[in-house]
Amino acid sequence: MTQSVYIIDGGIGTELQRRGAKMDPCCWSSGAHLQDPQMLLSIHLDYLQAGATILSTNTFMASRHLLEESGIRDVGEVNRSAVNLAIEARERFDGSGVLIAGCMSTFPPLNQAHDLPRGEQVYRNFYEQAMLLADAGVDVLLAEMLIDSETAVSLLNACCKTGLPVWAGVSAMPDDNTGELMTFRQPGKLANLPHESFDSLLANLCELPLEYMGAMHTPVEAMDSALSQLAARWSGPRFAYAKTGMATQHEWEFADSIPAEKYADLALGWIRDFQLGIIGGCCGTRSEHIEALSRRIVIGE
Repeated sequence: MTQSVYIIDGGIGTELQRRGAKMDPCCWSSGAHLQDPQMLLSIHLDYLQAGATILSTNTFMASRHLLEESGIRDVGEVNRSAVNLAIEARERFDGSGVLIAGCMSTFPPLNQAHDLPRGEQVYRNFYEQAMLLADAGVDVLLAEMLIDSETAVSLLNACCKTGLPVWAGVSAMPDDNTGELMTFRQPGKLANLPHESFDSLLANLCELPLEYMGAMHTPVEAMDSALSQLAARWSGPRFAYAKTGMATQHEWEFADSIPAEKYADLALGWIRDFQLGIIGGCCGTRSEHIEALSRRIVIGE
């Protein structure tokens, strides 16, 4: 394929789980690297070897209100150590062109998912984490799994205050009854999270000073619709990385994971049809999915 794109890595939390790390029922994988930093380092190196040119940090659920709910008090240590491991992997691989994306989210504690955390204190927590990631040396801030406009704008405004490029990723899930794309649909304790239509959230984010916007943690069968809606709303650079498999609260099920070559076939279509600048994988994808992608596209320069 002749179009030049960057390749972001695949799942981090799910790969930690698959390799034996214990997932926290509140903040998922965010503290796992404190117990076994070499495991996370090896995951980053595997993705680089597979062809990734963007590494994401294991900080998706590492803001203060999430970590403290898990009994983790040193927010700085969790975030700085995660960034340091990604940077170490880049240095070991001699990947001078590799970007480090500092991941953040608006998710609530998984074991108390009846409501999203909101308000001035939560904004300060977002800003604290964004600054920790920026000071530790990330190249961009990547806001993922944005659920509703209020919390998404709060997080993104905090990220923009750092002066770093900001990327926004929205998860699209089809409504079981209407087929309309919603920002979050999940059974179990997460079913009652506030959410809104995918298109509505995109409309409220498009005026923010973002560098990239994309569809992520989206089922492959919904990705074409999600990217079509994204393209209608956002004329700037776009990205996509889909999930494969299914969550059961804070664990991941890999039984129905998509084979790497099939995933690459689909992703090449997304790149072609929606002029994507970044492609990769989300929960459930592994280094073989990234390797299949990297063999078949030209890496961005």
